[in-house]
Amino acid sequence: MARTDRDRINFIRAAKQSHTDFWDQQRPEMKRYRNAYLTKFYSDSDFIDASAIRVETADAYAAIESVMGSLFTKYPGMEVAPDIRGKGDIAITKELTNNWLRKCRDQLENAARMALIYTHSFLKLAPRESNVMIDKIAMRAVPPWQVILDRDASAWEDSRFMGHVYWLPVDEANEKFGTKKWQGTPQKDYFTDYEKNTDRSYRSNGDSPELPNEYLYIEIVEMYDFLNNELLFWSHCYKNGEELLSKDSIPVLTYDGRPLSNLVPLYFSRSPDRPMEGYAAMSRIYDQCFEKNILRTFWANAVRRDSRQYIYKEGVFDEEALAKITAGVDGAMVPVDNDTISGLIDVVPVVPISSNHAAYLNYVEQDLNKGSLVAGFTRGEASKASATEVTALMQYTASELGKMARDRDSAMEQAAQLYIRMLIPLIDEGDNQVIITSEGAKSVSIARIDADWKFYATDGGSTPMNDIIKKTQLIQLFPLLAQLGVPMDKVRDEIVRLYNLPPSFTEEAQQLPPGMEVPNNIGSAKIPAESASEISSAIGGT
Repeated sequence: MARTDRDRINFIRAAKQSHTDFWDQQRPEMKRYRNAYLTKFYSDSDFIDASAIRVETADAYAAIESVMGSLFTKYPGMEVAPDIRGKGDIAITKELTNNWLRKCRDQLENAARMALIYTHSFLKLAPRESNVMIDKIAMRAVPPWQVILDRDASAWEDSRFMGHVYWLPVDEANEKFGTKKWQGTPQKDYFTDYEKNTDRSYRSNGDSPELPNEYLYIEIVEMYDFLNNELLFWSHCYKNGEELLSKDSIPVLTYDGRPLSNLVPLYFSRSPDRPMEGYAAMSRIYDQCFEKNILRTFWANAVRRDSRQYIYKEGVFDEEALAKITAGVDGAMVPVDNDTISGLIDVVPVVPISSNHAAYLNYVEQDLNKGSLVAGFTRGEASKASATEVTALMQYTASELGKMARDRDSAMEQAAQLYIRMLIPLIDEGDNQVIITSEGAKSVSIARIDADWKFYATDGGSTPMNDIIKKTQLIQLFPLLAQLGVPMDKVRDEIVRLYNLPPSFTEEAQQLPPGMEVPNNIGSAKIPAESASEISSAIGGT
């Protein structure tokens, strides 16, 4: 039986409804995580008296940004493995990909930050008008609540469908789908109070003014149906969703002909039984941030009530006298008629805060450190740990961050693959675009980039912590490498690379005066072990 447009619309409605229901349930939790990161913990809470002083710590922000600072060290880069059939040009493909990724660093970091605060995130690639080959594809980070997923899939590659829900200005919608009679509304945000932001039209004849198209948006569902190889566009803002906006075959394919969406996932943690559902790093520390903020707020208010107050004989305590005591006004005089005071004026005793609060805060801090992947010393915090313990913590932190770095690299490798596949249909053979590669100037053509490429991140799983360990290990191994006869130029190149020294260090070393020869290896120069140790110490001191 042939598939009709009604079947397609029902499929989109069902997928979008399931997606909306899921993220409606997640909204309160996602909002709490967002507020904690933005240091707005109390913005939507009512468990603290509005008149009380509120104290908020920046632990949530520090935990996320510590990981971010440990994940990104320099501009991303890719190595390209050749096609086994010998097709394509590696130099052009590598230069295009690396130049494009360098321009997308901000979006990569935004996606990683959202994947830590929320459950996961996505990178969306889309064509755009440009005369420069590298800029023909744009990338932007997409939050998880905008992407419709096949949550029953066991892996990203096994998804039967995938969709992106977004808001498009009416003018852009007219340009993309043709001028239509849209039911435009102001754009909604995921965290907006939906009771105040309904689906009513703002083009009514009532008190609401008729807004121009620049202020009106329509909600678009861009759906990829992999089972039927269809790319569908639909909106409930056009004819109440009774017609599709467009229907085409999926335009981007892998080298072997499998359809691709224009989305790339970025997960740092996954639900074990449902891999398509992510797990927020913020959820591991939110309870500790909650407890710490509440405790610090209690302390702040208690300290302000720790003031000098006096009582004197006059009458019994009334409501006004009790209000003065509880208000904590410094130097307040409260009249009493009681024999409990020895003279005319006495001091109201102030009971100190229980030491249990400080002990509890210490436990909260310990739990907070356990929930964070980054050890305290990486944030500049002093500790009493020995050098051996610090080394063990450093290696553990490096392994945990290395796992996250591999997830980051995997997303970049998928994005690089998708970028090349999306670029192929956009190349006009008549433009004769030329780029500078390591092999000189070359013109870009479809035949030179259309191949079965494999992309690998330049520094797979590399993080600042890993780089520190590699530098330390290289210095420690220097005497052994000298005794084993490792070529001097190879060791020198590795030192220049790890320490990010100028390339001229290597070039100048090769330009020796006439008559002088560079030994093939350290072993042939017969440098004693003691001299090698001295060289190692000198490099370490540098």
